[in-house]
Amino acid sequence: MKSRFFALALSLLSALAIAADVPWAQGTLKKIAGNKATIDHGPIDSIGMGPMTMQFMVEDATGLAKLKAGDKVRFQAIMAGGDIVVTRIEAAK
Repeated sequence: MKSRFFALALSLLSALAIAADVPWAQGTLKKIAGNKATIDHGPIDSIGMGPMTMQFMVEDATGLAKLKAGDKVRFQAIMAGGDIVVTRIEAAK
């Protein structure tokens, strides 16, 4: 039940993030492990985070299937229940 609630909350937050036009952050994908991605990133304005390398939970891991370590990426991230969640990720253009 708790995991269903968390999944629903993430879905709602994702919809809000898209609707709120969350700014894109830039980085380099270092590692993919299931639905988690380690990203060496610049500032993430949407959550007030400075540049660093860290692991993020990715809401929809299907976006990761098109990517590999070393790819330049852009992504959107939000705070959800005290965690930072990447709601969208894609290859940088």
